Amino acid sequence: MTTSDKQFDSQFDKVENLVHYPWIGCNYASAPKRVLIMGDSHYTVNDEGEFCPEEYDRCVTDKEYTRGIINCAIEKGSWKFHTNLQKTFLDESDMDVEGFWNKIASYNFIQEPMKGIHEVPSLADYEAAWKCLADVVQIIKPDICIFVGLRNDNGMNALEGKDVKYSIQTLDEKINNSYPKKGELQFADGNKLPFYMIHHTAQYYSPQLWYDFLNKEIPEVVSFLGK
Repeated sequence: MTTSDKQFDSQFDKVENLVHYPWIGCNYASAPKRVLIMGDSHYTVNDEGEFCPEEYDRCVTDKEYTRGIINCAIEKGSWKFHTNLQKTFLDESDMDVEGFWNKIASYNFIQEPMKGIHEVPSLADYEAAWKCLADVVQIIKPDICIFVGLRNDNGMNALEGKDVKYSIQTLDEKINNSYPKKGELQFADGNKLPFYMIHHTAQYYSPQLWYDFLNKEIPEVVSFLGK
């Protein structure tokens, strides 16, 4: 079974409001391109989509929760979020799913789990998420960040409290009835992190169209992830 690299965990423990350890692929630290892929939210619901208190309690108390979800996705491939993400970068005729996850870092942006499939994060959730991300980035030093979800630019002004400058723009290119976003985080030590926000992979998502977009924007990253 693939497991997450735990070398950064002692540093993650010091990040305020970080509930779940990020997934760190075993080859991420040595990768020629360090890629961080950000999910959206965890949903603590049952098979009928109704709130499940037991799952919520497990989610908020288990630091390995996100890693467990990703391990399950690698072994069983059961969620559209993961399968469509994989199809965006991997050839369906030769999908090295385990190899893909071994290359990247990933975690869900919003740390507070949602209690219903239609619940959306609050502004405070987004503000806390951006502060967490600023600290996580300083630890794992990604070269590029890809957000799965186009609403995650909410609350970016919270970065000002972390002495992080930011820029973001909506691109004039309609894909799956939505417009991708592109931006950059600029840290006080001079480091910069470019990022993209794409349509959420779980619904109304075309892997080929988003592959074409990302391959045009960041071809070296797409090539590396697809090898």
